[in-house]
Amino acid sequence: MKYLLFLLPVLMGSCKSIDIPEPFVEMTEPTLPVLSISKINVPIEIDLQNQLNEVEKSLPNSFEGNQTQCEGVSFDYTFIREPIHFQLNRTSLYYELDGKFELKLNYCPKCHSLWDEKGTCTIPRIYASCGVGEPMRRVKIGYNTAVSITDSYTFDTETKLKRFDVIDPCEITVFKYDATSQVEKQVKTQLQSLEKDIDRQIESVDIRSSIKDVWRQLEEPMDLSGYGFLYLKPKSMSLGPVTFDVLNKRALLTAELTAAPVISTNKEETTYSELPKQEKNTSGQGYALYIHVKASYDSINKIMNKNLIGYNIPYKGKEIRVDSVHVLGNQKQKLIIQVYFSGSKKGEFYLVGTPSITDDQFFVLTDLEYDINSKSVLLRTAKWLFDKRILEELNKSAIYDLNPLLNETKTTITNQLNSQLDKGVFLSGSVEHLAVSTIQLGASGFYLTTEVSGNMKLIMK
Repeated sequence: MKYLLFLLPVLMGSCKSIDIPEPFVEMTEPTLPVLSISKINVPIEIDLQNQLNEVEKSLPNSFEGNQTQCEGVSFDYTFIREPIHFQLNRTSLYYELDGKFELKLNYCPKCHSLWDEKGTCTIPRIYASCGVGEPMRRVKIGYNTAVSITDSYTFDTETKLKRFDVIDPCEITVFKYDATSQVEKQVKTQLQSLEKDIDRQIESVDIRSSIKDVWRQLEEPMDLSGYGFLYLKPKSMSLGPVTFDVLNKRALLTAELTAAPVISTNKEETTYSELPKQEKNTSGQGYALYIHVKASYDSINKIMNKNLIGYNIPYKGKEIRVDSVHVLGNQKQKLIIQVYFSGSKKGEFYLVGTPSITDDQFFVLTDLEYDINSKSVLLRTAKWLFDKRILEELNKSAIYDLNPLLNETKTTITNQLNSQLDKGVFLSGSVEHLAVSTIQLGASGFYLTTEVSGNMKLIMK
């Protein structure tokens, strides 16, 4: 009995909880580094097939004209066109069509007004024709349309008749008259009047609404499926020159945006802005986002507990088991970590360590040591816990692979980038690179410097 009484204080002492006061936590925010300007280049493809079909419909299939005079040559003509053959150039719209005409003429060498105030031919008129009762005379016509984008995000076009070649001349041998130039003059006048009709059809393409849809979509937060929200926060936009996909009959241009993206673990109030005036365009490809990621310390808790909960550290017949860890904040850019443990002793102690991100995307805590209060108490109550090997074991487990999280985030962002913005307007994209470079500690959370790059495209059908 005496022996048991002798051991009781020892047993009671070994089970006694260790109570250590909390360390001082800094409440200041760090000065974040100035990041490079984030740029987003969105190639835009506009299917012109519908608009080109409308151009085809808007042009009359035939028209007629005449020139009547008493003295000299008078004529009537009929012009008929074939369907348009759209042949886009790289930097402009070019399209050709075949046409044909017939011509009826009459000739009077001299008129007098003795019997008729309008004039009467002194001899019977000479009548002739070409393309009447025989194959109509053929012509080849070509239009060219220069296309640009206005500051208000609309198409501006200028269509010109570039080709009018008479393949079959109309020479009237009976009175030695070549009517080709007259027909060309008359028909070209009619064809040139259609230039504005063509411009109206192409300028009716509502590109501005689609650009506004893209701008609004980029202002919406992207839900990163439990890991926070990505706010791109676009600031400016410009559109590059228009070119054309000759094979697929599409207009091609690139919208270039600048942005100030942020990722936050907490959802923030979304602010919307009007589509800005165009800035000066510079050529670029894809997107490159440089982001300050603001996260709460709770997100580090989740990562650390995955590796440390239940972790056993044996030492000279004794052991401690890590029950949980909790990040309280920081001291001079070092994390303060509260460790709850049980085993040969139970209670809590506090560690401080320097966090960093490795090139291969691992979160690492280095230089782990006990804070001042923990050192003082442990030296008095459980000196063995203060042993260097305990810290080395904890330090080995304070390494966390971020790659699974980054890969999952890449997939989530890619899914967000592939969506239908409006009827016939589709946004597509992918994330090719996502990496974290630095970490800084604040009062209530930490900040990561992150780079995200990839490609985006807008397709209008």
